[in-house]
Amino acid sequence: MPYAEFDDFKLHYADYPARETDPQRVPIVMMHGFTLDHRMWVGDAEYFSQWYRVILPDFKGHGLSDAPVTGYSRAHRIEDMVGLLDRLGIKKAHLAGLSMGGTTALGIALKYFERVTSLTLVSTSVAGFDPGPKIRKIDEIARTQNVDVARKRWISATLRYFGSDKKHIRHLLELMMREHSGAFWKDPMRGKYPAVDDLKHVHEVNLPTMILAGERDLPFVPLAKTLHEKISGSKLSILPSVGHMLNLEAPNEFRGELKLFLEDL
Repeated sequence: MPYAEFDDFKLHYADYPARETDPQRVPIVMMHGFTLDHRMWVGDAEYFSQWYRVILPDFKGHGLSDAPVTGYSRAHRIEDMVGLLDRLGIKKAHLAGLSMGGTTALGIALKYFERVTSLTLVSTSVAGFDPGPKIRKIDEIARTQNVDVARKRWISATLRYFGSDKKHIRHLLELMMREHSGAFWKDPMRGKYPAVDDLKHVHEVNLPTMILAGERDLPFVPLAKTLHEKISGSKLSILPSVGHMLNLEAPNEFRGELKLFLEDL
């Protein structure tokens, strides 16, 4: 299992070499959502590695990466991901991120635009956007009770959407969430990191950008439309009958959209 060494932690990533080599094709880096890990992208990585090298990092405190005491702000994730690119010798990459991964990808595009070839935001949040009280409530439970209780409540609330027709998705998500370290809930800086509002700056993004959302993902559809309006030349797709875990709920549609987007570049 490959790891990138940082000063105070090791960051795990999965690396899928391109089966059809082409020096003109830059790698794809796919970044996972909150309390998840690289496993949510494995099917997509296996598909896209027909043509591209695909890197699936585990954010600090997630998956197989180390979980230090602190360092869980979006600013830390941005520097961790750029540090990973440096350690892999990757000068530029296509960035794709879901939810928290999308927030991170957008942050990289704003601060290190020269490292980004294209940007794909999937069911994305944005720094400064409040999707609702659920996360605040879980934070309160972690503070007043403990991380195990918070994790159980988070799993219950998040997986309620996935019924018998989506059992395979529910199983994968629950596995990742149960194995998650919960370290960010114990971070003494949780809630104290400097506030950032990316909606004030997204108009500065001058990169090929695709925005994807599921029509059932009600808090995030208006945000996707706002991002589309603010990012000049961006492409927006709202997939019918799909919720937040867009790539798992509609894998063929997601891969088709992303493949066309990359080919058009």
